[in-house]
Amino acid sequence: MAESEFAILAEYEVDDDLSLLLAKGAGMPRLGIYNLNSEKKKYVPLSWMEDPSRVLKIKAGRSTKEYQMKLIEEGVSSLIESSAEALSLNSLAWRGVQLLGDLLHMPKTARSDADLSLIADSKRDTLWYAYTPKRGKWRVYPCFAVTERENEILASAMEEGRPWPAPALSVENGALPFTMRNVSVVRELALANPARWSEFMLPVAKALLLGFSDWSNDGGHILGDALWKYLPAQNYRSDETVSAIASAGRMFMNKLIAYIRLWPLLEKFQAECVPDASKALEGRGMKKRERFEMVVPSLSDKQFRVTRLVDEESQSVAFGIVPATRLPGEQDRIITFTGDDWETCLAACSLGGEHDPQYTCTSVLAGIETKNWYVRLVECLTRTPAADGEE
Repeated sequence: MAESEFAILAEYEVDDDLSLLLAKGAGMPRLGIYNLNSEKKKYVPLSWMEDPSRVLKIKAGRSTKEYQMKLIEEGVSSLIESSAEALSLNSLAWRGVQLLGDLLHMPKTARSDADLSLIADSKRDTLWYAYTPKRGKWRVYPCFAVTERENEILASAMEEGRPWPAPALSVENGALPFTMRNVSVVRELALANPARWSEFMLPVAKALLLGFSDWSNDGGHILGDALWKYLPAQNYRSDETVSAIASAGRMFMNKLIAYIRLWPLLEKFQAECVPDASKALEGRGMKKRERFEMVVPSLSDKQFRVTRLVDEESQSVAFGIVPATRLPGEQDRIITFTGDDWETCLAACSLGGEHDPQYTCTSVLAGIETKNWYVRLVECLTRTPAADGEE
């Protein structure tokens, strides 16, 4: 997009050589990097600053100046605060919260027993799996790991009956698609555990509107641009809009659902980086159980070889994650957790059917990456300038 197509909403002067701009054209805002010496501007999405190790370099006369990302974050936080009213950011973000809530709690559905026996890959990324026969009440199976309090809430509302051997929720037969968002048990879950079910949604909606990563397949920001297109309209929760946002945000919602699904377990997983994951894990006495290759979209669409290993004595489980093409200095990753937590992950990702270790591994990795992304975006959105004398 040409510079003339942007309207400057706010400016933050970092020093005599660099100024930061927040500009709006069609779709999402952009961060303007303005070299005050050369008077050249470059516009980038705010996702550019998500990598905390990034260093901004600009020409200042005959020398090059470097700016750490912490300093850039302070400026961007100020720009966002200054521009919030002009962007109608808060009101649009609240609308985004409502839409994301609709999508987050929209079940994938099965019409027949055959659909329950052979679950399509396109239906696995859901928090609720619904059996929706043409006649009789619909049944909904929760597809997420639960805390003790959440288990009490669900147990009080679920009952036994077809089609699963385990208890499930009953809802009235109605029109498809439908969302569980306003069902009483879902509201109770949100009240009992807002950190999991509601508090994250406003920062996430703001981040998408501002241009943080939404893991679009083309590396763009399809979901963010779609929100700017549909949210200003009065009928922003119409069936057409929900369908359009669902399509634009398919990859993002898959990752967000993985995060919510495994939320109670994510703090328990231990992650580390090592030069050689296989050597390190085998040195700890762990034995290989299965190996597969996968693409993890939240990891920049890179291909990884993933090996699941088990310590037969302690029953702990580990993933060795090795990039298929290694960048200079890039290390392998290891994720370790208990055997009980692995079984909980398998059950949460099974949708009441057969356990699928490869899909479960995908969901675990996506949940971890989404958690890391969320922590990072909160840092970016809430960074405040340091007081004089502070680093």
